[in-house]
Amino acid sequence: MIDAVIIDDEKNSRNVLKRLIEELDTEISIIDEADGVIEGVKLINTVKPQLIFLDIEMLDGTGFNVLERVNEVDFKIIFTTAYDQYAIKAFKYSAIDYLLKPIDIDELEDAIYRAKDAIKNEDPQYNQISNLLTNIKISDSEKKVAIKSANKIDFVQIKDIICLKAESSYTVIYLLKNRKITASKPLKFYSSIFEDDTTFFRLDRTFLINVSYIKSYSKDKDTVELENGLELPIARRRRKEFLDLINF
Repeated sequence: MIDAVIIDDEKNSRNVLKRLIEELDTEISIIDEADGVIEGVKLINTVKPQLIFLDIEMLDGTGFNVLERVNEVDFKIIFTTAYDQYAIKAFKYSAIDYLLKPIDIDELEDAIYRAKDAIKNEDPQYNQISNLLTNIKISDSEKKVAIKSANKIDFVQIKDIICLKAESSYTVIYLLKNRKITASKPLKFYSSIFEDDTTFFRLDRTFLINVSYIKSYSKDKDTVELENGLELPIARRRRKEFLDLINF
C-alpha cells in the first residue's frame, strides 16, 4: 500500500476524495488529513507520506506555501483545485498532475496510476516542484517548461523554443544554439500547454512555432521562414488567423 494524505480546507472535498479513492481500490491508503497550510506542513513532516493530494486555495494560504515550508520534498503530489487557469498553466509547464474539482473518477484513476508508477520507479519529483515554485514567481518570459524524453527531464526556458515538430507520437523541439530535444509526448500535448500563450502558433498538424522567431513570410509560397533556417508551410485553414496575427 502507498501511504497518502489529503490537505484541503474543505471537509466535504476531503470526504469525497477519500470515497472516490476507496471506490477505485488503487492500493492507496489515506493515513491522515489536514485542513490548511500550517497543519499540512506539520502533517507532512511528521508522517512522511509517499503521496499528497494537495489543494491550492486554502484559508491560511496556498498549496504552494505548503511545498515551500516542508522539511524535504520526497513525495509525489497530485494537486486538486477549482478552475484556476494560472495555476493549471504552472502545473502543465512543470509536468505535475492536477485534478479539477469536482473530481472526475477516471482522471483520478489516471493520476494515481502515474503517481504509483513514479513511486515504484523511485522517480524524483524535486526538480519539477522546484520549477513549479519558481515559475509562479517570475514573469512569463523567464518561465521554464519540463520536457520529458526517454530517460530524463530537461527544464527549458520557454523563450528559447523556436518551434516544435510532430514526429509520430513524439515531438522534436528546436531550441536556440542549434539544440534539439526529442520529447516523449505528442505535439498535441504541447499545443495544449501553450494554447493560451500568444507567443506560439500552430501552423499545421506538424509544426507549432514561436512567432518571436519568424524571420520572414512569403505570400507567394504561403510559408514562413524561421531564424534557424526552417521554411514551413501554413495550412490553408490557418492562413487567415496567421495573417491577422502578423497584421499582414
